[in-house]
Amino acid sequence: MTIKTVEQNCDPSGDGILLVVTGPSGVGKDTVISEFLKRNNDFHKLVTDTNRPPREKETAGVDYNFFTYEDFLKRIDQGIYLEYAEVRPKEYKGTPKKAIEELLEGKNIILKTDEYAGAHMKDIFREGLPGSEVERIIAKTVTLYIAPEEWSQLREQYFGRESKASQEWFLIKLQRDKEMWEKYQDRFDQIVVNRRGRIADTVTAIENIAAARGKSCKRIPGKKWE
Repeated sequence: MTIKTVEQNCDPSGDGILLVVTGPSGVGKDTVISEFLKRNNDFHKLVTDTNRPPREKETAGVDYNFFTYEDFLKRIDQGIYLEYAEVRPKEYKGTPKKAIEELLEGKNIILKTDEYAGAHMKDIFREGLPGSEVERIIAKTVTLYIAPEEWSQLREQYFGRESKASQEWFLIKLQRDKEMWEKYQDRFDQIVVNRRGRIADTVTAIENIAAARGKSCKRIPGKKWE
């Protein structure tokens, strides 16, 4: 397992950590996060928003908050999102600003996002969140890229999840994912390789990252964001 260790600063008297997880489509992010949460009940998933229909076995409020296309665009106009992205034509995903308030309550959170947002999350916090709490949140944040053992494995895993997906769209997404990796790999605090058939090892690596980072940022009293 390949891990890049980066020194983090934090107040050792408090609680709370944010793991921002990203990686290419088909690398197994959802499976890794699901297994991580099963083994670490002191963490919970930050549920983000999307306007795509739920997939089979997905639950509203657990996997995503589901909105119509029109409602999602209204929420963008209302400034609800800390960050959002059009991941496919007319398909959006976004992180509501209010969801980040949970960090100020000392909760340990894991957040899945796209590669660009993951690479720039700390800049996004500085630009998108008001108040004096921003640097405290950044001190709680570890950005983590889940990398494939080899790029060729992504096709099998992607179509295993989305059997009706377009080959053309997959190739476009794969090229974009490779470009994101080449351009932004140095911006991630941690990199973990998700090897074939070794999800448990990947989860253990993330647990080690969380333990080394320390669940140690105490809440600073402050006003909640509107």
